[in-house]
Amino acid sequence: MADETTEVLIVGGSMVGLAQALFLARQGIRALLVERHAEISAHPRAQAASPRTMELLRALGLEDAVRARENPHAQYGDILQAESLAGPELGRFAGPFRHDPDEVGTTGWTLIGQDRLEPVLRERAEQLGADIRFATELTGFTQDADGVTAVLRGPGNGCERTVRARYLVAADGSRAAIRTSLGIGHHGPGVFGRQMNIVFHAHLDPYVAGRAFFLCFVSNPAVKGVLGKLGGADSDRWVLAPSLPPGADHRSYGTEDCVDLVRAAAGVPGLRVTVESATSWEIAAWVADRFRSGRVLLAGDCAHVMPPTGGFGGNLGIQDAHNLAWKLARVLRGQAGPGLLDTYEQERAPVAEFTVDQGVIRYLQRSGLDEAAAARHRPETTVLFGHVYRSGALVNEDDDDTSVVEDPTAPSGRPGTRAPHLPLVRQGKETALHDLLDGGFWLLAGPDGAGWQEPAAALGLPFHRVGAREPAGVVERFLTRYGVQDTGAVLLRPDGFIAWRGTGLPQNPAESLTAALDTVLHRTAPARDRP
Repeated sequence: MADETTEVLIVGGSMVGLAQALFLARQGIRALLVERHAEISAHPRAQAASPRTMELLRALGLEDAVRARENPHAQYGDILQAESLAGPELGRFAGPFRHDPDEVGTTGWTLIGQDRLEPVLRERAEQLGADIRFATELTGFTQDADGVTAVLRGPGNGCERTVRARYLVAADGSRAAIRTSLGIGHHGPGVFGRQMNIVFHAHLDPYVAGRAFFLCFVSNPAVKGVLGKLGGADSDRWVLAPSLPPGADHRSYGTEDCVDLVRAAAGVPGLRVTVESATSWEIAAWVADRFRSGRVLLAGDCAHVMPPTGGFGGNLGIQDAHNLAWKLARVLRGQAGPGLLDTYEQERAPVAEFTVDQGVIRYLQRSGLDEAAAARHRPETTVLFGHVYRSGALVNEDDDDTSVVEDPTAPSGRPGTRAPHLPLVRQGKETALHDLLDGGFWLLAGPDGAGWQEPAAALGLPFHRVGAREPAGVVERFLTRYGVQDTGAVLLRPDGFIAWRGTGLPQNPAESLTAALDTVLHRTAPARDRP
């Protein structure tokens, strides 16, 4: 007998694991998360929450809390290139990091370090009932047809306890101990190099000289890396991320070595520097060969790793967690067949392949290693919002197009694509469509689609008919971007992707809608319940 039980055990308490706990808790699944480190890391690591990530957090009411913790100078978004902070500028380009929404998204980037975002995720997950335990390590696990039995070593005297879980989510990072123990390999370009993070204190404002920038790429004979401010306007806390030579890591550098690197990056030989901490990590690119092994599912850096250029990596992991949460919840509640979990890999693996490639392209361009890579560069909006899923969690339409992405500024509205942004009026208030999608399915119908309302109600589906109450032009936008007639409807999944499309009103809308849900949820009649 196990010492305790849980429905989902999450291993890894960084950004992706905490997001997984949060999204599951929002679905009513109170997961147990364990993290071997005693505290959230003080290193910023991932530096930005993308518009798609912010869209997901906004639907949970967290946008203001996240933006309140954004990095200093976040509003600037510019990237500076220089020999050193005090030396000659080599170039400058405007980053894509805007706050304002555009025609595709409901919100914009937030430039927030991982060290600032993780406490927000943890606090909200715990408020919703997640059990989060730091200083607790997974020492082993076995699985069978019904679940996973894990052995955990806790803090203090290090005593071990067994936990029985129905599923295990591996969010244990790029070292991927769980993935390796399962014999799951990976493929891709591999390791490009190693980078160190040095968190330090120094008075650099005189050398900033009033310039507005988010990050400064420095390049000189002594150091190549990225410099950024961590503290507020009156703070002297910064981070330097220098590239390391082959075979080196942060343990190869003493405190004075770190001070020398900071001075070289600042361009100030006698600068007073206090080093707070240092760590290092690989710049690599790969994708796991599988995202699932029985009752164990991989998410985040355990499943895919990419260079930091573009800010895609951590955000992709958060979106893994969101995709997985609603599927786990419905399987655990008996509202969906277990085959629904097979669609996690079907959907997320192709997206990971594409996004890793785009991260590599940006890294090769930014580092000057391969200018020809620009030919394969896809627009940021496409990378963030243009994913096209093909899986068993959709009612797929006959389609010869096998593209992994489409241009989200000219959406097709077909199943497997993210629902195009719409401003809708609910209870007399204008609300963005994706703000409504906080964990359940929705049915969205055209202006003459009243015939869908009763079948939606019978199935427990929230329903909205896009009509005269909406702002000018919204009805036409809905019909065009979703590819339906005035009497048509679309079924939206909890993650905001289109699950099924009825271009018009069929003879028996209740039968069509029920069949669509049965297909998406891999269920038979006895499993039907409120979706």
